Amino acid sequence: MPCKHRQIQTGVFLLMLLAILGMPNWGIPQNGRVDQKASGVITGRVYDAETMEPLAFADVFLDSALIGSATRNDGTFIIRYVKPGTYKLIARRIGYQPYEEIIQLQPGKLLSRNIGLKPTVVKAEEVTVTAARREQTAQMAPASVMIINTRDLRERSVVTFDQALELVSGLDVYRASGISVQSLSIRGSSDVAGGGVGNRVLLLIDGRPALTSDSGGALWSLIPTSFIEQVEVVKGAFSSLYGSTAMGGVINVITRRPTYKSLTTVDLGYGLYKQPHPQLRFTNDPLEQSLLEISHSGRKGQVSYLFNFSRKQSDGYTENTAYKFYNVFGKLLYDFRENRNLEVSLNWSTSDNDYPHTWMSNLQPYRVLPKYRDDRQKKNVYSADVLYWAVPNTKMKYSSRFYFYRTASRSFFNENDPNYTIPGNQPFGLRTRVDADKFGNITQLDYFLNDQHYLILGLDAQIDRVFSDPDTIMYGDRQVNNVALYLQDEWEVTPNLTATLGLRYDWNHLVGGITQGQLSPKIAVVYHPRSNLAVRMLLGQAFRAPSIAERFFQKELSGGTLFKPNPTLKAEKMDFSMETGVRWHLGQWIDLDLAYFRYHYRDMIYWVEISAEEGVLYTLFQVRNLNKAFMQGLEVTAHVGWSPYFRAQASYTFLDARDQSDNRLDDLLAYRVRHSFSFSSTLSYGRFSLNLTGRYKSRVEEVFLYPMEKPDAFFVMNAKLQARVSEAVQLSLSLRNLLDAKYEELARYRMPGRNWLLGLHYRF
Repeated sequence: MPCKHRQIQTGVFLLMLLAILGMPNWGIPQNGRVDQKASGVITGRVYDAETMEPLAFADVFLDSALIGSATRNDGTFIIRYVKPGTYKLIARRIGYQPYEEIIQLQPGKLLSRNIGLKPTVVKAEEVTVTAARREQTAQMAPASVMIINTRDLRERSVVTFDQALELVSGLDVYRASGISVQSLSIRGSSDVAGGGVGNRVLLLIDGRPALTSDSGGALWSLIPTSFIEQVEVVKGAFSSLYGSTAMGGVINVITRRPTYKSLTTVDLGYGLYKQPHPQLRFTNDPLEQSLLEISHSGRKGQVSYLFNFSRKQSDGYTENTAYKFYNVFGKLLYDFRENRNLEVSLNWSTSDNDYPHTWMSNLQPYRVLPKYRDDRQKKNVYSADVLYWAVPNTKMKYSSRFYFYRTASRSFFNENDPNYTIPGNQPFGLRTRVDADKFGNITQLDYFLNDQHYLILGLDAQIDRVFSDPDTIMYGDRQVNNVALYLQDEWEVTPNLTATLGLRYDWNHLVGGITQGQLSPKIAVVYHPRSNLAVRMLLGQAFRAPSIAERFFQKELSGGTLFKPNPTLKAEKMDFSMETGVRWHLGQWIDLDLAYFRYHYRDMIYWVEISAEEGVLYTLFQVRNLNKAFMQGLEVTAHVGWSPYFRAQASYTFLDARDQSDNRLDDLLAYRVRHSFSFSSTLSYGRFSLNLTGRYKSRVEEVFLYPMEKPDAFFVMNAKLQARVSEAVQLSLSLRNLLDAKYEELARYRMPGRNWLLGLHYRF
């Protein structure tokens, strides 16, 4: 087996070396001599008018001359050998409004233009890269896709990344505190165990997996919103492209690119939480929250750069919910030539927060037991990413990405009670340690076989290593290797019908344990009878390999529940995944998306009580392959942009989630919300804009813990008012939980009451 690993690594490095040194520069125009007396030259740059980021692969051309150019990675273009005369200069890129200008070109002269393209208002025209691993409009995607862009993030009341996802149809966030997301679920896919255990949603950052190596969970709250360009949420089973954990869907965070000229931004924020009733307070001090974000971007020669620093702090709104969070992010882009580029991203973040625990009782919903009040957590996350990509000719694109993550987690218990004066306290100085490393490479070749076939071939290799102690509680030292090959053919059957065929094979090996293989097929069709209408259907299968935590963890720290390890745990499978939907432009300003979905799970990984089976008097659990389940539902999403002054979206999801395991007394799957509704609206006038958002969740009908305290239905509204003082200065006031609703997403974890944040945005 080690020989096999060496062969794979050697092949990957040879591909990388070939990409950098060997490929010819087919089809790329070379610098030539320009007849200055008989012709002119047009040059310039195309960029996003809102973010100032350069736009690659935009088409710039002269309509009557039938000549043009595509922009490079830095947004630049050049059109040579143009006869003197009057032309219409046009710049286009999917997802943006076209630019047109009448120009007069003189003999032997150079005409320069910097062109800012404005994003389209209708969401269906936005560009997604996640659903098919290549650029396409949301309307042509073979699955339900929701896109959150920079403008959405700035308009809405968003402090942490999980808040940015609250309005996505079919998505549920379960939080234990302000920075501790227990689970994020798409269409009922994920469980709600702590630490990300049972996560069935894949988080990507710029296309690379961003999950912890121990539990397979994602640090949803720890992604700084300040360096996000776009978030793409793709729903449904996507193991055919992305492998394990993509059973419920994929969330791809696309980070900002450096601006084409020097730009610095500063964001400041300060706010307070509303204090609860005096009888429920755990402190009389003001409960504060604050943020600071600084970003600088620019270009020097062939190198573009971006640097971002952020700090977020909160005293919490209930006991043991305080946190501090710091992040440093940097990105460098280097243009080797017109068709070869290197991107390097580095990131470091640290969080220090109270350990989340449930409240004591219904009579004291903001207090935790005394023995838990000095518990805390500390996490450091480091990542490095190197991406090389090239377009050697008009038919081919290839890329290779190497990435590394380290998550260093420490949990501290009973630091302030060395004499055990508090009943039930842990032994003094107890600490758990988890250092989780992830190494990976994704190498992909895109090839236009002809006008009908677009082929994608990829290699995805990953190593997960975990070092943890004490081994009487944690997992010990473990390693899992995964190697996969994937192939996809996007076939244009007719000008109005496109079929996508995909297949992926994953080889998963637990070092010192079992080896499992999994084949994940997919077939999708998109029928486009008119320019404003697309009908889609997606059929596929998916799987999730068990995490190291599910195989080996022995004690649930927040509650003390004991577990028996199960190293032979098998992968769970989705035997049948189906979605059919319609995306329709109604007039110029309305985009409507309808979807029906149905999923069948087998060998679902679940907690099983085995106390009687093991003959013990205490409560003992084991993680096993037990459940069969199906989930089905309907989704409706509408985007409206009646004018530049008003935009809105609304969505509704119905979910029917059933447990089909043997010997079940109740066939409802726990913690699945049957009805959910959300909306967002933005009204702009002059220098002011007002955004209102709201979300409704129906009552949770089945739970594991606290069966007498199931979370009730709730409706929460947020608001944000912005005022543009000048081109450089903008003020904002955010109000979250405007109606001061009292609600829980998980039993005995009260969510924040009304709170506000005053913000300042400055750019220069």
